[in-house]
Amino acid sequence: MTTTAREDNAMSAAPAAPVDVYLQPHSDDICFSLGALAHRRRRGRLLTVFPIAGYVEQPGAPRDVAAVTRLRIAEDAAFAAACELTHQRVELPCASVLGHHPFDLAWAADNARRCEAALLAALTALDSEGPREGQPWLFAPSGIGGHVDHVAVRIVIVRNLAQLEERYRIGFYEDLHYASDARARREGLRRLFDELPDRALVRHAWPLGAEGESKLALIRLYASQFAETPRSLARFSPATRDDDPPHEALWSEESVGPA
Repeated sequence: MTTTAREDNAMSAAPAAPVDVYLQPHSDDICFSLGALAHRRRRGRLLTVFPIAGYVEQPGAPRDVAAVTRLRIAEDAAFAAACELTHQRVELPCASVLGHHPFDLAWAADNARRCEAALLAALTALDSEGPREGQPWLFAPSGIGGHVDHVAVRIVIVRNLAQLEERYRIGFYEDLHYASDARARREGLRRLFDELPDRALVRHAWPLGAEGESKLALIRLYASQFAETPRSLARFSPATRDDDPPHEALWSEESVGPA
């Protein structure tokens, strides 16, 4: 695996395409990880792989799977509307709903197999819809944090990379909030690099600056996931150097940056 410390903050000349895909294992993953980028580009599709969920932290929120799923889909819809994205789902249950521990990576390969056909079909269908303005982006999770659903999606994307690259430019985003922990970030990126030994991935990072408050507002749309309202971006910025400002980041061989 060849990586470089260069961080590219300049946008490629091509505008965001209407078929760019923001791929998230669960509701909230794109908002937490790339919410500012999505809000800046304001075009594309939000695709949730495992929207059927039962986890909430908000006091007084419903706890049964059907009610939690409706609530989380509504939160995704509010985020998608704020970023002018269309929202689509693969309609699979997350690992915990099936009774698996969310960080049991012994189940990762089986989990990837259960979602692979449906996920690839959704990505093929999305690329076939609407006008094509250059090759669209597919923003996929790196699997940082070791959540078995995030890792399963990464496995599917990596295993089918050659096929997907015929349709998409691929970027692997640093999963937040997990990547805000330095150790989890290092381990997750090592696994990503190990799965792509022949790829020259470059890190692309975008400081949030004045966008920090608007990203916090987007994060707060997912109220079900917080016992207390987030008041800073400390958990929503990758753990790099101590003096790095809050930012978002992904890894790709392609040139990418904020619109």
